[in-house]
Amino acid sequence: NGELRDYFLYQPSSIQDNAPLIFVLHGYSGSAGGIMGYSGMNEVAAEHGFAVCYPQGLTDGWGNNFWNVGYSFHQNQTVNDVAFLSSLADYLHNEYGFDSQSTFVTGMSNGGDMSYMLACEASDVFRAIAPVAGCMMETIYDTCDSPPVPVLEIHGTEDDVTLWEGDMENNDGWGAYYGTEDVIDFWVETNECLNSESSYLPNNNTNDGSYIIHNRYFDCEEEAEVWLYEVVGGGHDWPG
Repeated sequence: NGELRDYFLYQPSSIQDNAPLIFVLHGYSGSAGGIMGYSGMNEVAAEHGFAVCYPQGLTDGWGNNFWNVGYSFHQNQTVNDVAFLSSLADYLHNEYGFDSQSTFVTGMSNGGDMSYMLACEASDVFRAIAPVAGCMMETIYDTCDSPPVPVLEIHGTEDDVTLWEGDMENNDGWGAYYGTEDVIDFWVETNECLNSESSYLPNNNTNDGSYIIHNRYFDCEEEAEVWLYEVVGGGHDWPG
């Protein structure tokens, strides 16, 4: 759309042909370089042999980088980030030979919100999503017509930015968005998951005031499981 867009691409030296590709999206006012350092995803990619793309959002009227998910103060924004990220994925598939069937997206906060938007509108490109501290804006939730998509949400119960219980009254000014459990229920229903189980993950740091419950929904259509890592006592953070 006539905009100059930027991204970082990391490929480990050990990468094989037809490798998976993971998009990692920064939060509101964040940056591609910032989330690359914060997420530690390059180290994970080196260990497991996949490529990582860190795209950069455009800058809004307040000088903050963002993904256009329909925040109430972005009503004048027209950038189509679904189209940008989808076309970037297609370009990387063609340019580097990454696996188009194993292209996934994760993101922090605004980047997590964008991950849900991509699941709703570009599931043919992004085959699974893993939002961290993300939400589904009311407009995205209400218009989402998606086939089954595997979902992993990681969310702190004490998150003071993307509230666990949501903000349907728009008290905080971002726009109305659903609570974490409502969003998980949406994808459990969409993916037609028949069974569930909950277990505690090992608490590797007993000094940080949090522990994690792994809520897993399985026996789903197309094996599209839904996972919620419920960080009890956790805040607005990328875990670890």
